[in-house]
Amino acid sequence: MKSIEKSLTNFLKGTGFRVSEDELCAYASKSEKQANELIDILFNVVNDFLDNYNGVDSLDKERDLLVCISNVMLNSSDVNRGIVARRSHKLDYKLSHLLEENKNKIIDKDNAYTEIEKTRLAVTALEDQTVATETKQYDFVNYLVDAIKNIAYLEYSFNKMPSLVNAKDKEEICLFQNIVMKYMDSVRIGNEEDILYYSNLLSLIMSQKNFELSPKDKRKCLEVIYTGIDRLSVKKKIKKRNGFHIDFLNKLVDSIKGNDDKEIKIDELANKYNISVIFNSEIMCQLGTLKTKIGMMEDRIVVDDYTITIDKESAIEIDDALTCRRLPNGNYLLGVHIASVLAYFPYESEIVQEAINRNRSIYLPKKYQNKENDFDRVIPIFPYNFSACRASLIPGEERLTRSYFFEIDQKGDVVHEEFRKSIIKSDKKATYNEINEVLIKGSKDKQLQEVVTNLSQVTNLLDKKYKIEKIYEDIKENIDDFSDITVKNIGAEKIINKVMLLTGNRVASFFYNNNYPCLYRVHEVNEENIINLQSMIDNLNRTYGGGEYQKLLQLISGIYPKGWYATSGSHYGLGLDHYCHCTSGLRRSADIVVEHGLEICYDNIPNNNDLNYYKNEVEKRAIQINSKTSPIEWFIKDYKRAYQKRR
Repeated sequence: MKSIEKSLTNFLKGTGFRVSEDELCAYASKSEKQANELIDILFNVVNDFLDNYNGVDSLDKERDLLVCISNVMLNSSDVNRGIVARRSHKLDYKLSHLLEENKNKIIDKDNAYTEIEKTRLAVTALEDQTVATETKQYDFVNYLVDAIKNIAYLEYSFNKMPSLVNAKDKEEICLFQNIVMKYMDSVRIGNEEDILYYSNLLSLIMSQKNFELSPKDKRKCLEVIYTGIDRLSVKKKIKKRNGFHIDFLNKLVDSIKGNDDKEIKIDELANKYNISVIFNSEIMCQLGTLKTKIGMMEDRIVVDDYTITIDKESAIEIDDALTCRRLPNGNYLLGVHIASVLAYFPYESEIVQEAINRNRSIYLPKKYQNKENDFDRVIPIFPYNFSACRASLIPGEERLTRSYFFEIDQKGDVVHEEFRKSIIKSDKKATYNEINEVLIKGSKDKQLQEVVTNLSQVTNLLDKKYKIEKIYEDIKENIDDFSDITVKNIGAEKIINKVMLLTGNRVASFFYNNNYPCLYRVHEVNEENIINLQSMIDNLNRTYGGGEYQKLLQLISGIYPKGWYATSGSHYGLGLDHYCHCTSGLRRSADIVVEHGLEICYDNIPNNNDLNYYKNEVEKRAIQINSKTSPIEWFIKDYKRAYQKRR
């Protein structure tokens, strides 16, 4: 074992050859102990090398060893995948802080940044490999269920690896059915602690957005539950004693059967919070007046640079696109192209006013209907045919946009900027995973490779200029908060984060520098409280690490201040004096208000009447949007309680 460790260490130092994967896999296959010792060695030599990394060399060899870990897992059933997942998580955390912690050792920071980002993507791929096959998925999640027995850790794992909730064992029995049987056993034995644990776990599984039961699995689960109810109700005295458990099981039956219900009505629930679900006939008629062909428009430029969109695989409303090319002077020309709502409808139109009144698109944890004029898992601010079809930046289709062009020098400074009405035709609809693949392995598509390389280099420059507060970054990386910019400090997600951060900052600065009214996104904190919160987070990281750290961080986020809209103010979390939302008009009403401000103050020279009008509009909308934020959150929680078991 020591000879393997020495050989791998010399390999990373460049003074020896790596032990072949065949040898490593053969060694791991001899026993469970040797398999897991080998995994420890591979992680240890990588960590030891990173402790002294100076940024000059490539980290290809380190990434090569990460691939070795993956191959050893695939070839040895004895590898403890839970340990691999935890070690991977800790390695990712180390990489994310390496530049800061090794700043005195790092010689070439630009190269170090690029190499670290590539390595973090390789770590993410390794984490995914810990649950690469269905049976291994079940082994992993069953270990969490039976050995760890921690709801918080399981919730984090389901969020990190959504497919776990539908895992099946070798007998094709799904996780949900197995948990139901364990719940029954706990009731039979009378173990109150396990009864509570398994009932909470069943609720957690049913609340996951991708949880599903096939008709066959439903029948099996219902048979198990009906049998259990019969046993608990066999005699009057027994039935009375087990009343609470019988009630729970009956509700479980209703929930499972509810999955077949395609006509769930949520109007009454939404009305409690003054949320509109259906669009009226006038708005649908307005939508019908849109022209199919865009054609040439005198007040718009045509963007002919290679254009890509980057979104999640499940994204329906594609509302932003990017271009980026190198200029002859060595600077970069970054183009951020946002679907323009007001290019299609006037601000005063009923359809736009309805969208603003709706505040934001509401993404629900479960489907509620799937019929014409109903919205699957989303209650949008615009009808589906507009936000997902007519205005969405679909590849090969001309779309009306507002383009933000930034010339960025080698210091990361914006030396020139221009906001233009535009027409684009997207060339490539990409996912985060696809772009991450290009960042790691490259692409045969020369145009795609060029724009991704340029975007990565621009992101590196912007990363030096835009410093997000550590506590804000820690919290935002680990909670689902639609209201603010997504913080993800790696790969394609980081590109989108920095580009949208730049756009919101520069647009807000335009309004501020010209003394024009603006609907700012504001975030203020009590400095003393933040110091205490940061201390708590650091302590959690040292004490718990891994999934526990992530979940407890979510709990702390409950006392961390959220952002809001105002006519003045800075954004503490993003470290910006001026910031606004302007990149998602198809899904967020504040962005439409800001676009209207650009119509008044940028596209034209505003007079006093214009400015007074817009000032009043901003003040009114700030109050309105802020007041609707909490009711939307309450509605979502209420919806989860009422419909989390249905799909």
